[in-house]
Amino acid sequence: MLGKLLDGRYRIVQVLRAGGFGETYIAEDTRRINNPRCVVKQLKPASNDPSYLQISRRLFYSEAETLQNLGDHHNQIPRLLAYFEEDQEFYLVQDFIEGNPLSTEMQLSQRWSESQVIKMLQDVLGILEFVHGYGVIHRDIKPDNLIRRYKDDRLVLIDFGAVKQVRTQIATGQTQITATVAIGTPGYMPAEQAQGKPQLNSDIYALGMIGIQALTGLYPTQLQEDRHTGEILWQQYAQVSDRLANILNQMVRYDYRRDRYQSAGEVLQALQQLVSPLLPTQPLNSEDIWGQKTNHPQNLLPQKILKTKSPSNTSSYRRKKLVAVIGLIPFILIPILLIVSLLLLAR
Repeated sequence: MLGKLLDGRYRIVQVLRAGGFGETYIAEDTRRINNPRCVVKQLKPASNDPSYLQISRRLFYSEAETLQNLGDHHNQIPRLLAYFEEDQEFYLVQDFIEGNPLSTEMQLSQRWSESQVIKMLQDVLGILEFVHGYGVIHRDIKPDNLIRRYKDDRLVLIDFGAVKQVRTQIATGQTQITATVAIGTPGYMPAEQAQGKPQLNSDIYALGMIGIQALTGLYPTQLQEDRHTGEILWQQYAQVSDRLANILNQMVRYDYRRDRYQSAGEVLQALQQLVSPLLPTQPLNSEDIWGQKTNHPQNLLPQKILKTKSPSNTSSYRRKKLVAVIGLIPFILIPILLIVSLLLLAR
């Protein structure tokens, strides 16, 4: 496959991933200046039967149009440059993102600060809010699918699971539109998704697990679950405020209908309240008079913050102020006298 020219335009230069459902390549676009790189995803149908290919083609083009809409309207999703069929195989061509996967920043036993985790959550939630607005579930949120883009340090969401579902359906013969394939990664995939019933907030669960991984320095598969409730047990491995822990816990609740956040917007609002306290003049992590950081405005006691000056301190302050004023007098009078003298001489 290396060196092959697809669609008379895209020359394959590297294999990124290979699997039974198709392969992913890096290619050069020979019709653009400087032959920029792009990503080409191949989808191999399981059968050459004409009726099967017709259904596969409909699935493929439907998902391709969705990806095109997403990439064209959000700069943290790779643009879909082209999609086509060649030799009864289907291909998607997307922007190649120059950057490193988030997984390279999340080494085992290395813990992130709360501010780092909050920033990461906000960045990805902004993407998910947009994607979910189209009714699209990513289905495979994990560090490997978040690329830290070199040019602006923003996270880019790649490798949508919807394409994986179509790829699986086309490759295995499950071409019914209503068929649901369990797509995802163990540890980041919630129970309902593993059962083939993904929800929009299944993506929120996965992102919450990334946040927990960042705080604990542990992979999700290393964490235990409460055998009675199914909830993830993780706080004993992290130094985290109760407020951020509560947000993460609600992101990864087992019951997606009642207990888990229902939308990315809800999580963003909770995080905004965390970093922008109810008291507008009190910034997050501001220093109080004793030089100690205060994370929670509700814990501040204003009557203790404002110290009353003693009479001796007040008198000393007034004396220093008087001396400073007297010291300025020569600097004010001398220029005035010089100006008066010059005016007299001019006459």
